[in-house]
Amino acid sequence: MTPGVALDHILFGAPDLEVGVREVTARLGATPAPGGVHPTMGTTNALLSLGGGVYLEVLAPAPGHTELRGFGQQLAGLETPALVNWAARASDLEAVAAAATAAGLAPLGPVPGSRRTESGDLLEWRMLLIGGHDFGTFIPFFIDWGATPHPSITSPTGPRLVRFSVAHPRAAELAGLYRALGLEIEVAEDASPLFNAEIEGAVLTGP
Repeated sequence: MTPGVALDHILFGAPDLEVGVREVTARLGATPAPGGVHPTMGTTNALLSLGGGVYLEVLAPAPGHTELRGFGQQLAGLETPALVNWAARASDLEAVAAAATAAGLAPLGPVPGSRRTESGDLLEWRMLLIGGHDFGTFIPFFIDWGATPHPSITSPTGPRLVRFSVAHPRAAELAGLYRALGLEIEVAEDASPLFNAEIEGAVLTGP
């Protein structure tokens, strides 16, 4: 990664949080801790540190949200838990937005994000969403945690992430966009788009 931009976290989606946590525990030998609820997204999560400033987020629809929209609706439709998204950390979201615009993309934000913890604390951050492409979640969203303690520090310790890579039928084009955004992620050519997270003792894939 170039200075100021780094892999922040990988998102392991599930139709139900308990199902997702059980799957991660069985495969990684460590149990993610409950994180809280994203009030504006209708989702809930559990977190596990993967070392090196990176963490795993198990994400599922929040109980009691009867009208699921957007990402919460996608999670509810999953047949099995899988990697569904990823995020990059950036110290200057405005600079990333400018780079995205220069690359012909359509950045949205920065916009505020928040999560209410089980203890009632409100954690806040800023996000930059990247539109203007048809790569879906293979183009990550960017996050700036500001003064909020990073989840890789506050979450239970799991096995270390060894490598995160992606495969895509338009690998060269995707790799070019990664470079434009300051991302150093390995991209392989493959007929089926795939996230691949090699973690000590296990591999998580998706979608």
